[in-house]
Amino acid sequence: MSKFLSNMLKLSSSTLVGQILGLIATPILARIYSPSDFGIFQIFLSIVSLIAPLACFSYYYAIVLPEKKEDAANVVILCLSLITIISFITTLCFFLFSGTIEKELNAPTLSRYLPLLPFAIIFSGYAYVLGFWISRQEQYNALASANVVSSFTGKGFSIGYGILKSTPFGLILGSMINDATIAIMLLKKISEDFSLFYHTSFQKIKKLMIYYKKFPQYSFGSDLAANVVIQFIPFLLALNFSPEIVGYYAMSYIALRLPSKLVGTSIGTVFFQQACLEKNLTGGIKNVVKAVLKRLISFGIFICLILVIAGPVIFSFVLGTRWATAGQYAQILAPSFFMSFVSIPLYYIYQVLGKQAVTLWFNLSLLVLSASALIIGGVMHSPIMSMILLSLAGTALGGWMNIYSLNIAEVSWRDMLYDIGYYLLFGSIVCIPLFVAMLLSLSSVIIMIIIVIVSVVYYAVILYQDISLRNGLLKFVNRIISK
Repeated sequence: MSKFLSNMLKLSSSTLVGQILGLIATPILARIYSPSDFGIFQIFLSIVSLIAPLACFSYYYAIVLPEKKEDAANVVILCLSLITIISFITTLCFFLFSGTIEKELNAPTLSRYLPLLPFAIIFSGYAYVLGFWISRQEQYNALASANVVSSFTGKGFSIGYGILKSTPFGLILGSMINDATIAIMLLKKISEDFSLFYHTSFQKIKKLMIYYKKFPQYSFGSDLAANVVIQFIPFLLALNFSPEIVGYYAMSYIALRLPSKLVGTSIGTVFFQQACLEKNLTGGIKNVVKAVLKRLISFGIFICLILVIAGPVIFSFVLGTRWATAGQYAQILAPSFFMSFVSIPLYYIYQVLGKQAVTLWFNLSLLVLSASALIIGGVMHSPIMSMILLSLAGTALGGWMNIYSLNIAEVSWRDMLYDIGYYLLFGSIVCIPLFVAMLLSLSSVIIMIIIVIVSVVYYAVILYQDISLRNGLLKFVNRIISK
């Protein structure tokens, strides 16, 4: 557990720096770019995010599994090759049907940015795959550094370009620079293992493709369904409403994803590697699952609570009054994103235990329900109703998936429900001053001050109660100070 916390804190500390930069940059970007600009950017980003991680047919999961590093290196080459090929094929398809896509998505300027698509997919896909190799090697400092530097370069470009000319191009190219920076820095680190990659061969790659065929058979379909659920939401919103509504959703999505980016993804990355190690040593993963779950719940549920209570006020104060609608969306979607946050490491249970088919059926169910929610909202001409139905679907299915995951890992799901109830009650008590401030309609400045105070109180108590996390954090801070 000590090693797990140490590695997680390495990634989370770098992610914290990146997210602080993001928190500073987002209000600036929100005042430079319009909701429509963010809408076009989100549609482009959804295309990239849908294709990039799936272009290698989910073989990236196999990078951390082989006992021999040589086998893992062959899987890396397989993934990078597939990403390169698929990126140009899909870009050609989008070019051929660009007119129809623009018309259906109410995005008349989208075709201007399609020439950037293959490079955006390659940068994003390479960064994603190389991150798995770095995780396997436990070189978390390299991944941490890449995250920090990429935040500077990507956000910095978007702000600089936006000051000169406010168009979606600044947001799109900033995102590409972010991914390219990560890919380049990780490639530089991987060059230290050049001898492993030098001895890769087509025959070894072919053999490993067959050996790990369960990933494209089951994980690919599951990942595709999961990605479609996330990335097709902007498409369906554009079909039914406008790029402006997509922009509001995009901004709420950015805010709701902050907890996942801050610690959730870092925990997931380290969890996958540690779970594989524990399974190889003990035959099970019960200990590492129990160690992670309670901390995720205690961290994420308070953020969810704050957004439910005061989402529109927070967005209006931080981003400007024109983004109040995005705050409403975040307020509605917060419970669904909490379930998603908790499930980040639990999702890897199926990969570790070879039960990829389960996630396929779950994600297909979520896809059907989410699409139905957005279609019903579109028929009713109500973006708010779309968000409500979307949140209900995500919360219900996410909760069921988490319970099922714990059963497979031989961990009591009742413990999860108890922890949710406990921290929800504790968080609600801490938030009483915020409830009162909202009822009295106090000024946004006072409400924001109260939010900061209750947040400090809540997380200070959580840190005090969690001895392992407190000791791990103190050791990590002392190590940084000593350097």
